[in-house]
Amino acid sequence: MIARTGAAARCTVSDDELQRFLDGETPDARTIELAMHVAGCERCRSRSVATRASGSLLRALENEPVVRWHRFRSPFGMMYTARTTRGLSRVSWQQPGVGAFEDSLRRRYPHVPIVRDRDALEQVEAELEGYFSGDLERFTIPVDVSDLGDFQRAVLTEAARIPFGDVIAYGELARRIRRPRAYRAVGNALGANPVAIVVPCHRVVAGDGTLGGYTGGVAYKRRLLGVEGREDLFTGAGA
Repeated sequence: MIARTGAAARCTVSDDELQRFLDGETPDARTIELAMHVAGCERCRSRSVATRASGSLLRALENEPVVRWHRFRSPFGMMYTARTTRGLSRVSWQQPGVGAFEDSLRRRYPHVPIVRDRDALEQVEAELEGYFSGDLERFTIPVDVSDLGDFQRAVLTEAARIPFGDVIAYGELARRIRRPRAYRAVGNALGANPVAIVVPCHRVVAGDGTLGGYTGGVAYKRRLLGVEGREDLFTGAGA
């Protein structure tokens, strides 16, 4: 039960639930109830106004060195994404919560403000939803992996060139970056891919025809290749 009288002391809506409501992440059955609550609760109404004001400030600072993030529901669960002024820098669906994701961004960008900004990741959300629904085969989102090492950037740049529905072996990717003996290092670089799906490391498989590994479990790799119509790769024994 939530209070509708406006008395902040009786408000039982947590900050996290209010933020999900403001971000449009609340289940339909709960949305109307929360809307009525916000209208009558001084605390929640003030927080909502402050959030809108923060959004205006973020838009005014569009070109400042800020890392912006957003989360949304996906077939893999809650999807967390982040971007710099240069482009998308993080895609993750294996986070225990908001705090853990923000902490990971602070570790990666220790000298840059980390802010929640749904509007800044709107295109990312739309393109990922299009991909999962089978309506989008090529991402147009710019990607920023400029903080990574030269080798990993080379691996990810080449992986990004693999077309939708195609696969290549780790060894072939190593040859394409002119490091033919570095196929194990290629696998490690792909395993640490911070922008999975958009940079399709799932399209790189083992040389023996099996799927190879995938961060978080090969089941995700199967599902992504299934989106691209490549069930043939994992219907045989050992896949």
